[in-house]
Amino acid sequence: MMRRAAVLAPLAFSALFLSGCVATQRDVLDLEGQTDELKSQVADLKKTIASMQANQADLSVQMKQLHEDISTYTENIKDTQDQMAKLSSKLDDMGATVTQKVASIGSELTAAQAKALDAEKAAATAAASAAAPSELFNTSDVRLSVKDYNLAAKGFQEYVDKYPKGALIDVATYKLGVAQYGLRKWEAAGHEFAVVLEKYPKSEMTASSRLYYALCLVHLKKNLDEARQYLESISQDFPKSPESKAAAAELKKLARKS
Repeated sequence: MMRRAAVLAPLAFSALFLSGCVATQRDVLDLEGQTDELKSQVADLKKTIASMQANQADLSVQMKQLHEDISTYTENIKDTQDQMAKLSSKLDDMGATVTQKVASIGSELTAAQAKALDAEKAAATAAASAAAPSELFNTSDVRLSVKDYNLAAKGFQEYVDKYPKGALIDVATYKLGVAQYGLRKWEAAGHEFAVVLEKYPKSEMTASSRLYYALCLVHLKKNLDEARQYLESISQDFPKSPESKAAAAELKKLARKS
């Protein structure tokens, strides 16, 4: 029994020794692996550091170039400011000169402008004066054409009162009579036609004025002989006129009544 134990003891020791050797070799291998990995990392780190150093060198060059560019730009700005200052000074001088010239020209033009303005005002006043009677006449004539006899009579009466020497005074007087005739104011109408015949014997309204005057007498039922004379004169003096036919028709009516 003791002998067997003595035999087994060396065997156990050998097993333990061999086990320790195997563990040590494994650790060595692990350590070598870690060492290789560390070497690889160190190599990568060196590369990174070298790259950073290269980038730093490039950045240093770029910073130097940028500094030079800023210096050049600053000098250019300074030159530009100097030029702008000179230009501003020249513009101020030119402005002062122009102001003086404008003031001089203005004083020379003042009298001429005032004279021209007065002439324009006079022309405008003359144009307004010329337009006023024509506008009044035309407005009244339109009212007469639509048989607005009351307003037409007022308009032509205003023309006759305001412009007794107007270019259309004979026509305005005649149309005033026509408006009164439309209002069946035979007396007033006859008066206007008589004025045309008396004051404007050469008027183009003569034939019509004779006809209307005669008709007013007929409506008033007085001086019928005078009415016949005026109607007959129309056929004699204006045989081809529309008034001549109307006068002939009215003479027939008078003949039947008598």
